[in-house]
Amino acid sequence: MIRKLLFKQNLVLWVIAVGSIIVPFFLPNKYFQDIAVMTFLWAGLATSWNLYSGYCKRLSIGHAAYLGIGAYTSSLLYLNFGISPWIGMLAGGALSAVAALIIGGTTLRLKGTFFVLSTIAFAEILKVITITSKEITAGALGLMIPFKPAFANMIWHGKIPYAILTWIYMIIVLMISVKLEKSRLGYSLIALGENQQAAENLGVNSTKSMLIAFIMSAVLTSFGGTLFAQYVMFIEPTSVMSLTNSVNFILLAIAGGLGTAFGPMIGSFILTPVSNLLRGYIGGISGLHGFILGMVLIVILLFKPDGILPQLKQLFRNLFTKREKSGKGV
Repeated sequence: MIRKLLFKQNLVLWVIAVGSIIVPFFLPNKYFQDIAVMTFLWAGLATSWNLYSGYCKRLSIGHAAYLGIGAYTSSLLYLNFGISPWIGMLAGGALSAVAALIIGGTTLRLKGTFFVLSTIAFAEILKVITITSKEITAGALGLMIPFKPAFANMIWHGKIPYAILTWIYMIIVLMISVKLEKSRLGYSLIALGENQQAAENLGVNSTKSMLIAFIMSAVLTSFGGTLFAQYVMFIEPTSVMSLTNSVNFILLAIAGGLGTAFGPMIGSFILTPVSNLLRGYIGGISGLHGFILGMVLIVILLFKPDGILPQLKQLFRNLFTKREKSGKGV
Protein backbone atom coordinates (compact mmCIF):
# COMPACT_ATOMS: atom_id res chain seq x y z
CA MET A 1 0.00 0.00 0.00
CA ILE A 2 2.71 2.48 1.03
CA ARG A 3 4.91 1.51 -1.90
CA LYS A 4 1.98 2.02 -4.26
CA LEU A 5 1.31 5.51 -2.85
CA LEU A 6 4.99 6.47 -3.17
CA PHE A 7 4.99 5.29 -6.78
CA LYS A 8 1.92 7.40 -7.55
CA GLN A 9 3.41 10.46 -5.82
CA ASN A 10 6.64 10.21 -7.80
CA LEU A 11 4.68 9.57 -10.99
CA VAL A 12 2.75 12.83 -10.51
CA LEU A 13 6.00 14.72 -9.86
CA TRP A 14 7.51 13.25 -13.03
CA VAL A 15 4.41 14.27 -14.97
CA ILE A 16 4.86 17.83 -13.67
CA ALA A 17 8.56 17.83 -14.59
CA VAL A 18 8.16 16.28 -18.06
CA GLY A 19 4.91 18.06 -18.84
CA SER A 20 6.41 21.47 -18.05
CA ILE A 21 8.04 21.47 -21.51
CA ILE A 22 4.71 22.42 -23.08
CA VAL A 23 4.45 25.65 -21.03
CA PRO A 24 6.83 27.83 -23.15
CA PHE A 25 4.87 27.01 -26.32
CA PHE A 26 1.71 28.58 -24.85
CA LEU A 27 3.25 31.70 -23.35
CA PRO A 28 2.17 34.95 -25.04
CA ASN A 29 5.54 36.61 -25.67
CA LYS A 30 9.32 36.37 -25.32
CA TYR A 31 9.28 37.97 -21.87
CA PHE A 32 7.35 35.08 -20.36
CA GLN A 33 9.31 32.57 -22.44
CA ASP A 34 12.48 34.03 -20.93
CA ILE A 35 11.05 33.35 -17.47
CA ALA A 36 10.42 29.74 -18.51
CA VAL A 37 14.04 29.38 -19.69
CA MET A 38 15.39 30.74 -16.41
CA THR A 39 12.97 28.59 -14.39
CA PHE A 40 14.24 25.40 -16.04
CA LEU A 41 17.87 26.52 -15.77
CA TRP A 42 17.62 27.43 -12.09
CA ALA A 43 15.77 24.20 -11.37
CA GLY A 44 18.69 22.27 -12.85
CA LEU A 45 21.27 24.36 -11.01
CA ALA A 46 19.50 24.11 -7.64
CA THR A 47 19.11 20.34 -8.08
CA SER A 48 22.84 20.10 -8.92
CA TRP A 49 23.71 21.99 -5.73
CA ASN A 50 21.34 19.75 -3.76
CA LEU A 51 23.21 16.58 -4.81
CA TYR A 52 25.89 17.36 -2.25
CA SER A 53 24.72 20.08 0.11
CA GLY A 54 21.09 18.99 0.29
CA TYR A 55 21.68 15.34 1.11
CA CYS A 56 24.76 15.88 3.27
CA LYS A 57 23.31 19.00 4.91
CA ARG A 58 26.62 20.83 4.44
CA LEU A 59 26.13 24.28 2.90
CA SER A 60 28.35 25.18 -0.03
CA ILE A 61 27.87 28.95 -0.42
CA GLY A 62 30.58 29.20 -3.06
CA HIS A 63 29.00 26.95 -5.67
CA ALA A 64 28.71 29.83 -8.13
CA ALA A 65 32.44 29.26 -8.69
CA TYR A 66 31.60 26.14 -10.71
CA LEU A 67 28.92 28.05 -12.59
CA GLY A 68 31.69 30.51 -13.51
CA ILE A 69 34.15 27.77 -14.49
CA GLY A 70 31.61 26.32 -16.92
CA ALA A 71 30.63 29.70 -18.33
CA TYR A 72 34.19 30.99 -18.81
CA THR A 73 35.71 27.73 -20.08
CA SER A 74 33.20 27.25 -22.89
CA SER A 75 33.12 30.97 -23.74
CA LEU A 76 36.91 31.35 -23.94
CA LEU A 77 37.30 28.21 -26.05
CA TYR A 78 34.54 29.42 -28.37
CA LEU A 79 35.78 33.00 -28.71
CA ASN A 80 39.51 32.28 -28.97
CA PHE A 81 39.63 28.95 -30.81
CA GLY A 82 36.21 28.54 -32.39
CA ILE A 83 35.55 25.39 -30.37
CA SER A 84 31.86 24.53 -30.12
CA PRO A 85 30.25 25.28 -26.73
CA TRP A 86 29.03 21.67 -26.71
CA ILE A 87 32.67 20.59 -26.46
CA GLY A 88 33.49 23.56 -24.24
CA MET A 89 30.77 22.43 -21.85
CA LEU A 90 32.51 19.07 -21.43
CA ALA A 91 35.86 20.83 -20.97
CA GLY A 92 34.31 23.06 -18.30
CA GLY A 93 32.89 19.99 -16.60
CA ALA A 94 36.30 18.31 -16.58
CA LEU A 95 37.94 21.45 -15.17
CA SER A 96 35.25 21.70 -12.50
CA ALA A 97 35.81 18.06 -11.58
CA VAL A 98 39.51 18.74 -11.05
CA ALA A 99 38.78 21.89 -9.03
CA ALA A 100 36.18 20.06 -6.91
CA LEU A 101 38.61 17.19 -6.33
CA ILE A 102 41.28 19.59 -5.09
CA ILE A 103 38.97 21.83 -3.06
CA GLY A 104 36.87 18.94 -1.76
CA GLY A 105 39.92 16.90 -0.86
CA THR A 106 41.19 19.70 1.35
CA THR A 107 37.97 21.11 2.82
CA LEU A 108 35.44 18.27 3.22
CA ARG A 109 36.98 17.30 6.53
CA LEU A 110 36.06 20.74 7.85
CA LYS A 111 32.73 21.02 9.63
CA GLY A 112 30.09 23.68 10.16
CA THR A 113 31.10 27.28 9.70
CA PHE A 114 34.65 26.38 8.69
CA PHE A 115 33.44 24.43 5.65
CA VAL A 116 30.98 27.17 4.67
CA LEU A 117 33.73 29.81 4.84
CA SER A 118 36.10 27.66 2.79
CA THR A 119 33.57 27.45 -0.06
CA ILE A 120 33.02 31.21 0.00
CA ALA A 121 36.78 31.78 0.01
CA PHE A 122 37.26 29.58 -3.07
CA ALA A 123 34.56 31.44 -5.00
CA GLU A 124 35.94 34.84 -4.04
CA ILE A 125 39.53 33.88 -4.90
CA LEU A 126 38.42 32.55 -8.28
CA LYS A 127 36.46 35.73 -8.93
CA VAL A 128 39.47 37.91 -8.11
CA ILE A 129 41.70 35.81 -10.37
CA THR A 130 39.18 36.16 -13.20
CA ILE A 131 38.99 39.95 -12.73
CA THR A 132 42.75 40.43 -12.62
CA SER A 133 43.53 38.12 -15.58
CA LYS A 134 42.49 40.78 -18.08
CA GLU A 135 44.58 39.41 -20.97
CA ILE A 136 42.69 36.11 -20.81
CA THR A 137 39.24 36.86 -19.39
CA ALA A 138 38.85 40.59 -20.24
CA GLY A 139 38.60 41.19 -16.50
CA ALA A 140 35.69 43.17 -15.11
CA LEU A 141 34.64 44.21 -18.63
CA GLY A 142 33.38 40.70 -19.25
CA LEU A 143 33.06 38.64 -22.41
CA MET A 144 30.53 39.34 -25.15
CA ILE A 145 29.49 36.31 -27.20
CA PRO A 146 28.63 37.24 -30.82
CA PHE A 147 25.18 36.35 -32.10
CA LYS A 148 25.84 33.66 -34.71
CA PRO A 149 22.83 31.34 -34.72
CA ALA A 150 23.78 27.71 -35.27
CA PHE A 151 23.30 24.44 -33.44
CA ALA A 152 27.08 24.03 -33.17
CA ASN A 153 27.30 27.46 -31.50
CA MET A 154 24.43 26.68 -29.10
CA ILE A 155 22.78 29.89 -30.30
CA TRP A 156 19.32 30.16 -31.84
CA HIS A 157 16.68 32.66 -32.89
CA GLY A 158 13.88 33.00 -30.35
CA LYS A 159 13.48 31.59 -26.85
CA ILE A 160 11.86 28.20 -27.49
CA PRO A 161 15.10 26.33 -28.41
CA TYR A 162 16.71 27.61 -25.20
CA ALA A 163 13.66 26.53 -23.22
CA ILE A 164 13.93 23.03 -24.69
CA LEU A 165 17.68 22.88 -23.96
CA THR A 166 17.40 24.07 -20.36
CA TRP A 167 14.43 21.72 -19.84
CA ILE A 168 16.58 18.78 -21.06
CA TYR A 169 19.32 19.90 -18.65
CA MET A 170 16.82 20.01 -15.78
CA ILE A 171 15.44 16.55 -16.61
CA ILE A 172 18.91 14.98 -16.87
CA VAL A 173 19.98 16.42 -13.51
CA LEU A 174 16.67 15.34 -12.00
CA MET A 175 17.13 11.78 -13.29
CA ILE A 176 20.61 11.69 -11.77
CA SER A 177 19.22 12.98 -8.46
CA VAL A 178 16.44 10.37 -8.37
CA LYS A 179 18.92 7.61 -9.22
CA LEU A 180 21.33 8.85 -6.56
CA GLU A 181 18.61 8.99 -3.92
CA LYS A 182 17.89 5.27 -4.39
CA SER A 183 21.54 4.18 -4.62
CA ARG A 184 23.97 3.02 -1.97
CA LEU A 185 25.83 6.32 -2.30
CA GLY A 186 22.58 8.22 -1.78
CA TYR A 187 21.77 6.26 1.38
CA SER A 188 25.29 6.99 2.65
CA LEU A 189 24.91 10.73 1.97
CA ILE A 190 21.54 10.88 3.71
CA ALA A 191 22.97 9.00 6.69
CA LEU A 192 25.92 11.39 6.84
CA GLY A 193 23.53 14.33 6.74
CA GLU A 194 21.53 12.96 9.66
CA ASN A 195 24.46 11.93 11.87
CA GLN A 196 27.97 11.74 10.43
CA GLN A 197 29.52 10.03 13.44
CA ALA A 198 26.85 7.33 13.56
CA ALA A 199 27.13 6.75 9.80
CA GLU A 200 30.90 6.36 10.04
CA ASN A 201 30.49 3.92 12.93
CA LEU A 202 28.27 1.82 10.65
CA GLY A 203 31.02 1.66 8.04
CA VAL A 204 30.21 4.59 5.74
CA ASN A 205 33.34 6.09 4.15
CA SER A 206 32.39 9.72 4.70
CA THR A 207 35.29 11.31 2.81
CA LYS A 208 34.84 9.16 -0.29
CA SER A 209 31.05 9.48 -0.37
CA MET A 210 31.04 13.24 0.10
CA LEU A 211 33.85 13.77 -2.40
CA ILE A 212 32.02 11.84 -5.13
CA ALA A 213 28.82 13.83 -4.52
CA PHE A 214 30.76 17.10 -4.38
CA ILE A 215 32.41 16.42 -7.75
CA MET A 216 29.10 15.37 -9.32
CA SER A 217 27.47 18.54 -8.04
CA ALA A 218 30.31 20.74 -9.34
CA VAL A 219 30.32 19.16 -12.81
CA LEU A 220 26.55 19.47 -13.29
CA THR A 221 26.62 23.07 -12.05
CA SER A 222 29.39 23.76 -14.56
CA PHE A 223 27.22 22.42 -17.41
CA GLY A 224 24.56 24.92 -16.35
CA GLY A 225 27.20 27.67 -16.54
CA THR A 226 27.73 26.98 -20.25
CA LEU A 227 23.99 27.09 -20.90
CA PHE A 228 23.76 30.35 -18.99
CA ALA A 229 26.61 31.94 -20.96
CA GLN A 230 25.25 30.92 -24.36
CA TYR A 231 21.79 32.17 -23.44
CA VAL A 232 22.60 35.60 -22.01
CA MET A 233 25.60 35.97 -24.41
CA PHE A 234 27.52 38.07 -21.90
CA ILE A 235 29.38 37.06 -18.76
CA GLU A 236 31.43 38.95 -16.22
CA PRO A 237 32.92 37.77 -12.92
CA THR A 238 30.93 39.76 -10.37
CA SER A 239 27.58 38.55 -11.68
CA VAL A 240 28.35 34.95 -12.71
CA MET A 241 30.39 34.06 -9.62
CA SER A 242 28.40 36.21 -7.23
CA LEU A 243 27.39 35.14 -3.75
CA THR A 244 23.82 35.96 -4.82
CA ASN A 245 23.82 33.07 -7.30
CA SER A 246 25.11 30.65 -4.69
CA VAL A 247 22.48 31.80 -2.21
CA ASN A 248 19.80 31.41 -4.89
CA PHE A 249 20.71 27.71 -5.26
CA ILE A 250 20.18 27.34 -1.52
CA LEU A 251 16.91 29.27 -1.33
CA LEU A 252 15.28 27.30 -4.15
CA ALA A 253 16.32 23.98 -2.59
CA ILE A 254 15.15 24.97 0.89
CA ALA A 255 11.84 26.37 -0.36
CA GLY A 256 11.07 23.23 -2.35
CA GLY A 257 12.49 20.67 0.04
CA LEU A 258 16.15 20.34 1.01
CA GLY A 259 17.66 16.90 0.44
CA THR A 260 14.87 15.68 -1.84
CA ALA A 261 15.14 14.85 -5.54
CA PHE A 262 12.19 16.98 -6.70
CA GLY A 263 12.33 19.72 -4.04
CA PRO A 264 14.67 22.17 -5.82
CA MET A 265 12.62 21.85 -9.02
CA ILE A 266 9.40 22.68 -7.16
CA GLY A 267 11.19 25.60 -5.48
CA SER A 268 12.31 26.97 -8.84
CA PHE A 269 8.90 26.45 -10.45
CA ILE A 270 7.41 28.70 -7.77
CA LEU A 271 10.08 31.23 -6.79
CA THR A 272 11.84 31.86 -10.12
CA PRO A 273 8.71 33.11 -11.93
CA VAL A 274 7.70 35.14 -8.85
CA SER A 275 11.19 36.66 -8.65
CA ASN A 276 11.33 37.56 -12.35
CA LEU A 277 7.80 38.97 -12.42
CA LEU A 278 8.50 41.10 -9.35
CA ARG A 279 11.75 42.34 -10.90
CA GLY A 280 9.94 43.14 -14.13
CA TYR A 281 6.99 45.00 -12.65
CA ILE A 282 8.43 46.69 -9.56
CA GLY A 283 12.15 46.52 -10.30
CA GLY A 284 12.28 50.30 -10.54
CA ILE A 285 11.66 50.62 -6.80
CA SER A 286 15.03 49.93 -5.21
CA GLY A 287 15.04 46.96 -2.86
CA LEU A 288 11.30 46.24 -3.05
CA HIS A 289 11.69 43.17 -5.26
CA GLY A 290 14.17 41.57 -2.88
CA PHE A 291 12.07 42.48 0.15
CA ILE A 292 8.88 40.89 -1.21
CA LEU A 293 10.73 37.76 -2.35
CA GLY A 294 12.37 37.51 1.06
CA MET A 295 8.98 37.78 2.75
CA VAL A 296 7.58 35.00 0.54
CA LEU A 297 10.48 32.75 1.53
CA ILE A 298 10.07 33.60 5.24
CA VAL A 299 6.37 32.69 5.08
CA ILE A 300 7.25 29.35 3.45
CA LEU A 301 9.88 28.58 6.09
CA LEU A 302 7.63 29.63 8.98
CA PHE A 303 4.64 27.56 7.96
CA LYS A 304 6.36 24.80 5.95
CA PRO A 305 9.90 24.47 7.37
CA ASP A 306 10.50 21.23 5.45
CA GLY A 307 9.68 22.94 2.17
CA ILE A 308 6.78 22.74 -0.24
CA LEU A 309 7.42 19.25 -1.60
CA PRO A 310 6.43 17.30 1.56
CA GLN A 311 3.15 19.22 1.58
CA LEU A 312 2.54 18.38 -2.08
CA LYS A 313 3.21 14.70 -1.36
CA GLN A 314 0.76 14.80 1.54
CA LEU A 315 -1.83 16.37 -0.76
CA PHE A 316 -1.26 13.64 -3.36
CA ARG A 317 -1.45 10.97 -0.63
CA ASN A 318 -4.79 12.30 0.62
CA LEU A 319 -6.20 12.46 -2.90
CA PHE A 320 -5.09 8.93 -3.77
CA THR A 321 -6.36 7.52 -0.46
CA LYS A 322 -9.71 9.26 -0.86
CA ARG A 323 -10.03 7.99 -4.42
CA GLU A 324 -9.28 4.40 -3.40
CA LYS A 325 -11.78 4.55 -0.54
CA SER A 326 -14.49 5.95 -2.80
CA GLY A 327 -13.70 3.23 -5.36
CA LYS A 328 -14.09 0.50 -2.74
CA GLY A 329 -17.30 2.10 -1.57
CA VAL A 330 -18.75 1.75 -5.05
